[in-house]
Amino acid sequence: MEALLAFNLRDSVLVLVDSTAGRSIVKMKEDEEKVYRIDNNKLLAAVGESGDRVQFCEYIVRNAQLYTLRNNYPLSTKACAHYIRGELAESIRRSPYNVNLILAGVDKEVGPSIYYMDYLGSMQKMNFAVHGYAAHFLLSLLDRHYKADLSLDQGVELLRRCVNELKTRFLIGGKFKVKHVTLDGTIEIPLDMPEAEPTPIPGYHTPVPIKA
Repeated sequence: MEALLAFNLRDSVLVLVDSTAGRSIVKMKEDEEKVYRIDNNKLLAAVGESGDRVQFCEYIVRNAQLYTLRNNYPLSTKACAHYIRGELAESIRRSPYNVNLILAGVDKEVGPSIYYMDYLGSMQKMNFAVHGYAAHFLLSLLDRHYKADLSLDQGVELLRRCVNELKTRFLIGGKFKVKHVTLDGTIEIPLDMPEAEPTPIPGYHTPVPIKA
């Protein structure tokens, strides 16, 4: 039931991820953190097996921070993506990680960028990317409404459309978190989604209560 979505804005990146942790048919919690901060302007979002996700992402974050300490400058988003992809590809030969990732970052020279990676070690730079069951519902919506020069307000409105689509069409509901990545830092943005109204059934009328 996991859902992970990210897309570029004019000069930043928006990341949407569900916060549900579960096992089989059991929901464990609804405040799981699936987005990991690499530095001020890079986030690594992941879905997959809980143990693999936490272990792999924390390994990547710590090594990226170690690189910064040793060299006095951070990895670019592109360099970080190639490093992550290399670690995924190497792990396939010994102990594969069942994780799907999106790296979102903003660089001074390049601007906003998103890298889509899966558990098989494939990688592609994209303007928008979706992982999990959400891809069945949201790729067509993004293909129709996404534009490369979206403002922050327009991007948040598009995210609201995406969440509403999931709440309407997806069998299992959940809670979501939104992260905004800019050159100056990363913040969490509230979606403030209203409760969905029940869809009326054609031909069905609510029974009138009988008075005593």
